[in-house]
Amino acid sequence: MFQLQLLLSLLTLSFSTQSYSSTSGLSILPSKPNSLSISVTKFGAAGDGTHYDTVPIQKAINACSGAVFTHQRQCHVIFPPGKYLTATIFLKSGVFLDIHRNATILGGPRLEDYPNERNRWYVVLAEDAADVGITGGGEINGQGLKFVQRFDDKKNVMVSWNHTGACLGDECRPRLVGFIGCRNIDISDVRLIEPALWWCVPLTFFLS
Repeated sequence: MFQLQLLLSLLTLSFSTQSYSSTSGLSILPSKPNSLSISVTKFGAAGDGTHYDTVPIQKAINACSGAVFTHQRQCHVIFPPGKYLTATIFLKSGVFLDIHRNATILGGPRLEDYPNERNRWYVVLAEDAADVGITGGGEINGQGLKFVQRFDDKKNVMVSWNHTGACLGDECRPRLVGFIGCRNIDISDVRLIEPALWWCVPLTFFLS
């Protein structure tokens, strides 16, 4: 399971930006003239793989969401090369995560990194959203090996959070990516690896 690597598209996207606004941090994507972009580093993301970047990532997503509403354009949240450790981040309508090559989103290994409700235990979660996606050539890594309590030739003994009362059984761990009640989802050119449980869970959604 931990070696599962999914390459959903061979499309390589390259982005060079020109200034859109000197104050908003938004840029135009030349390869997609109708799209806006904003980097997580504009909001203070360290990308060092050690410090949690949840707050700056979510701020970038929220800013992109606001730009979608204001400018009626798709908006990309850019992850430059680096490793971005995070608790659950919530994707919103019209927003794409644009994870560049040599960039990785790392899912946090702690129970407190995830919402109280077990059905919302994802590294990246979109709920009732439209026109959302993940792209860019990078990867999302659930750090599944950190959930192994004991390695076994037949079946590894994994961390179980069933003591919280939120779920029962051994498979009580976070998933990687979830789209719940979403429509028009585009996932391309991204690697989804080392999930602690499942890598991608689409529930009641419609592809464009």
